[in-house]
Amino acid sequence: MVLSLLAGIVLLLLLIMTARALMQDHSRTPVRPKVRTIEAQGTIAVLSSAVQCKTISHLDPTQTDWNEFTRLCDLLAESYPLCETLRIKSDAGPYNQVYCFPGEDQQALPILLTAHLDVVGAQDQAWTHPPFSGTVEGGYLYGRGSFDCKIQAVAILTAFESLLSEGKKPSRTFYVAFGCDEECNGSLEGASTIASYFEKQNVHFAYVLDEGGVVSQRYIKGFEQDIAVVGVAEKGYMDVQLSAQCSAGHSSTPSFPTALGMVGRAAYRLERKSMPAKLTAPVKAMLESLGRQGVFAYRLLFLNAWITKPILLWVFSKNPTLNALVRTTVVPTMIEASDKSNVIAEQATAMVNVRLLPTQTQEEVLGWMKKVIGDPAVKLKVVRFTPASEVSPTEGEAFSHLASTITACFRDAVVTPYLMLGATDARKYQNLSNHIYRFTPVRMDKSEVGRMHGVDERISEENIQLAVTFYATLVQS
Repeated sequence: MVLSLLAGIVLLLLLIMTARALMQDHSRTPVRPKVRTIEAQGTIAVLSSAVQCKTISHLDPTQTDWNEFTRLCDLLAESYPLCETLRIKSDAGPYNQVYCFPGEDQQALPILLTAHLDVVGAQDQAWTHPPFSGTVEGGYLYGRGSFDCKIQAVAILTAFESLLSEGKKPSRTFYVAFGCDEECNGSLEGASTIASYFEKQNVHFAYVLDEGGVVSQRYIKGFEQDIAVVGVAEKGYMDVQLSAQCSAGHSSTPSFPTALGMVGRAAYRLERKSMPAKLTAPVKAMLESLGRQGVFAYRLLFLNAWITKPILLWVFSKNPTLNALVRTTVVPTMIEASDKSNVIAEQATAMVNVRLLPTQTQEEVLGWMKKVIGDPAVKLKVVRFTPASEVSPTEGEAFSHLASTITACFRDAVVTPYLMLGATDARKYQNLSNHIYRFTPVRMDKSEVGRMHGVDERISEENIQLAVTFYATLVQS
């Protein structure tokens, strides 16, 4: 009797799962805008010159060469003279660029497009071309910042310059903001200063679009279409210092445990354990979106996460990138003790970097870390903490406007929400809009994305054209 009942329940569940997998997607397809194509050859030349500006930002502002930022700002003013007339010359920061482009519909809330002008450093030795040469060769433009993310800055201004040259206005008012400190975690007067300026002016936005996901090629087996991933949230950030103390001494007469040993053991224990996996709202939305477009096996798994969740979490945990989508990651990154090989340090410290899922609190993570370490002699201190961002909605006019522009410009790519694993300037604008999205309008495979912050960062001429086309279409749709 019991076995028959269980068999019936299992059969019913399988029928429900199959029915959900076979259901047609009846969601309303947004009206696609007319694609507006602009010749991007001039943009390639401007981007090459922009890459030659060594706008490397540092946590210590005295280490930053602000003359290079001035060079870049002057280049943008010279290359886009009509945009320059609409640049806001105010207290939005001396090395930030902020513009206002009045639109046809003055009643509609404006849209904010953002990018950042700073880059990370680069060593010349391993590069095919010098990292700040802006070399164009074989259909690619090479250089630090070519992809992350000077392409967005020049593509946005190219779109508006073309529009203004025709005597036209965008569909609604657009603001454009380029910060100067994204790569050093917003520690200078960059996006935070811009956001404060907007707050003082009581300017709020229908949505904010910053750098983020790309259009991925051949990323998931079973999907013939490209996948455009749009970040609707980003993980939180926390640095935790581990420390321990002991009696200092000479290594010839050691006394155990040493401070270094205690900290090292704590770091090892944290590395051996993982925080519990969860399906957060952005990941659930991603699964729903992909499930509606995938082959039957994906539809069965993704559209029935209410029951396939254990399988999904197990599969995701086997891949570092997918694992980070469903788990708060905790990883030791730095350790410091004695500065001599024959001296036992009185104190040892280690830095642990934590990336928090939305809804995960600082207190939860610290409690878990203390339990895993299991040694009261090891002290924990939060050095830096930024909570995860709010999750932006994927229903409504804002996301629909963005998604329809993506599908128009990228030939029917599947648009899916996504949880950003890294931090962007977007989180600085949370008080200005409930709709914060993160998308870089280029088409790339895994190998190309891996060049960001690495050797031979580059962007194809085709992607430069795509970026210009995307923004030109967006501002008029």
